[in-house]
Amino acid sequence: MGQFERFMSQITYDMGRKRSYAKGRKIRAGSAPIRITAPTNNRQAATRRRPTVNFAVIEGTESLKKFLGILLIAVGVILVLTKCAGGTGAKENTRTEVQGQPVLTQVAKVYTEHLQDLTIGGEDLGRLLSASLKYKKDYAHTLAVWAVESYKGVPIKEIEKYVREKDTTNLLDEFGMYDSAAAVYKQFIYDVQCFPVKEKGVYTYQNGWKESRSYNGNRLHYGIDIMAKENEPGRIKVRSMSDGVIENIGWNETGGYRVGIRSKSGAYFYYAHLDRYINALKKGDYVQAGDVIGMMGDTGYGEEGTRGKFPVHLHIGIAVKTPDSVEFWVNPYSILQYLEQK
Repeated sequence: MGQFERFMSQITYDMGRKRSYAKGRKIRAGSAPIRITAPTNNRQAATRRRPTVNFAVIEGTESLKKFLGILLIAVGVILVLTKCAGGTGAKENTRTEVQGQPVLTQVAKVYTEHLQDLTIGGEDLGRLLSASLKYKKDYAHTLAVWAVESYKGVPIKEIEKYVREKDTTNLLDEFGMYDSAAAVYKQFIYDVQCFPVKEKGVYTYQNGWKESRSYNGNRLHYGIDIMAKENEPGRIKVRSMSDGVIENIGWNETGGYRVGIRSKSGAYFYYAHLDRYINALKKGDYVQAGDVIGMMGDTGYGEEGTRGKFPVHLHIGIAVKTPDSVEFWVNPYSILQYLEQK
């Protein structure tokens, strides 16, 4: 959100200059003598004086109103989001993390988390895809519209209408929200094609995004676990959700035997806790969506070969690149719901 902070610094500076300029205009207008050639009456003299003074006052007032309006909107968004998060424990965390920060910096942080959490749901994700196809819109920009408007509290029906009526690739807003959202979602939304488990009825999953984990210290769970119903390692095949190149393969202390695949659009798909790999896969190999890359297992949480520390499951993670190369994980839950229903 560097652009956001630079923008707010610039607008604050510009408004300060406008107010100083307006104040100077007002002082000069009130103190300097106004020369009037043979006024016919008092009304004519007053008419000649009024425009200069009023213009200076309006110029400063309108800028101030705009700045205050942005602040009020920011405060309102914070309050709404904090209230909405109240039942999940997120409210307390948000307050702790943003305490003492400027209001607009708080908005930047909460908005970034909103992009990351992707709380749209699989059904609405499909609705927006259908709307994009129907109205010939870019899908990443459609999701950007959802991100920005849902952040403001706009319901999905209104967002669909917005997608239909607007050129979403040309939307401009004061905070650069549309661009930041589109930049995140375009890295994976075109590439996801299939659910990672083909068999029906052998797995369960729920939204465990950002749940707490304690191995190697307290941390958050940036992914979704697909659990094996029978808790039998090596039985359920794991498929690649996208086309891509294997960027990482082998043992990871936390993830066990894992495969990391970089998709065409730039996202990193992370498949962890595998029991074993398929077809002697190696780094640099190209895989297609639907290709079997391994078998679901229970490996990890120790040195290579460690098994049985937790039930058999597949951990799915999706990370995107940011301009400053910071690892940015996105919640796969709604994507999995959508792919499962395809």
